[in-house]
Amino acid sequence: MHWLTAIGCSQVETGEVGLRKTFNGTIETGELGVGYHQVIFDDVILFAAKEILLPEENLTPQTKDKTTLTDFDVTFTYTVEPSAIAELYIKYSTTAHLKAEGAEEIFPIGAFVGPIIRNAAYTSVSEFNALEVSDNRKTIEENIRKYANEKLDGESLGGKVAVKLVNVKNIQLAPEIIASANRVVQTQNELTAKRTEVEIATQEARRIQELSRQTDAKYVELLNAQSGMKMAEAMGIAAVKGSSFWIVPANFSALGNVLGK
Repeated sequence: MHWLTAIGCSQVETGEVGLRKTFNGTIETGELGVGYHQVIFDDVILFAAKEILLPEENLTPQTKDKTTLTDFDVTFTYTVEPSAIAELYIKYSTTAHLKAEGAEEIFPIGAFVGPIIRNAAYTSVSEFNALEVSDNRKTIEENIRKYANEKLDGESLGGKVAVKLVNVKNIQLAPEIIASANRVVQTQNELTAKRTEVEIATQEARRIQELSRQTDAKYVELLNAQSGMKMAEAMGIAAVKGSSFWIVPANFSALGNVLGK
């Protein structure tokens, strides 16, 4: 907790940097380190000098196939070189820095880094089709970090400000994209099922065909044998009844070489 001592001092704690603001509003350029600092006529402005976590939420980036995401949320961490805090606070407008309601610390350059992360997120998402975004979450996170740091370097902030970590918290596709994807999956499943049915039917037809090839000759032989037996029976009955003439096939041999008289 920060407090003023009875002798008029302000405390800078671990992970913080202080800047002295004189009674006439001048910001002194020397950063104040951890400890107590006299503020009888002056004031000490406190800044976070550790890794800072901030969100960028409710983004609606467009994908490579021109689909706008319903929601895209990220959090990110960044650091500011403590020795550069005075320079950045003086150089940039106060609107470039963040201070949470009720907080004593200022997040240096936080309002400046936020839009850079946002633009990097839009660029990263645009490299993938809508249905590829979730599967490439890690790549998108790394690209956001990379593009953001490249932008900071371009703003001559390299070595002073650096994005350390990006985490994609939420990816929400448009309902029509989800419905379309579900239809595609259903169609693919149905097509797979039909292909399976055709394959099973094909294999069964081949099996029956092979069995038919193996049994055709024996089946014909059986039919011939049955036919010959019936003809032999008929000739036997005719002989008993005293018939003198029989009509038989030229190659009939069921009764051996004996022909009717």
